[in-house]
Amino acid sequence: MRDENKIYFPEKKIYFMDQHKWAFYIWELTREKGLIQPNATLFHVDAHLDDCPFVLEDNPEYINIKGLENIKAFTENYVNIDTFIWPAFGRETINNIIYVSDFAGSNEPFDDWSRKRVEGRIYEGVRVHSIQELKRAISLGEVEPYIRDNSLILNIDLDFFNEEDLYDCNPLLYSDQEVKESLTYLKNLYNWDLITVALSPEHCGGKEACNHLFHLFLNVFELDLKKGISWDE
Repeated sequence: MRDENKIYFPEKKIYFMDQHKWAFYIWELTREKGLIQPNATLFHVDAHLDDCPFVLEDNPEYINIKGLENIKAFTENYVNIDTFIWPAFGRETINNIIYVSDFAGSNEPFDDWSRKRVEGRIYEGVRVHSIQELKRAISLGEVEPYIRDNSLILNIDLDFFNEEDLYDCNPLLYSDQEVKESLTYLKNLYNWDLITVALSPEHCGGKEACNHLFHLFLNVFELDLKKGISWDE
């Protein structure tokens, strides 16, 4: 893939990135531009939870960083692919999180030990394991309290559609029909204020698998690569 790694589509408000860590920078960037309001609700659709809070203790200066260039440098040097959600929460760029992830880690994102890691704020939202569970949670009204009057961010990692968790090899992708149906549902679910998409080729099972999922995404969201421009300039 060429510069699709850091490309965005202004009309659709969709940003692509090679590594998911850059979502932190993009959320700060779009907040400054007024595309999203503070304390946005995040829908995190990913094979992994990416909810590690280490950056809060290791780099407490995150809370007071000013200026997009400094935010960008901080992201480059200190944020990882599994730590980008917490600093955005700490800076009140995002607030509630709807996790759609079948990750089988030992902790749930809203365990008591994690909910009060930022003074004066409580980390909360909804955790579901699949698109079907998300549909059920929405139908039961479990999501509504977290989205009312908030900016809405759809944050997707394409590795969500790889059932095999091997690094950079042997992908087991959902069928094209399943991928398209899930993406179509997510696309039409809300009037998203912002969409961020991580390509994550290594976690998709390699560049070929990632490229295949990427083009399915382009098709569903009706994106023409020729109309995309770099956000990293």
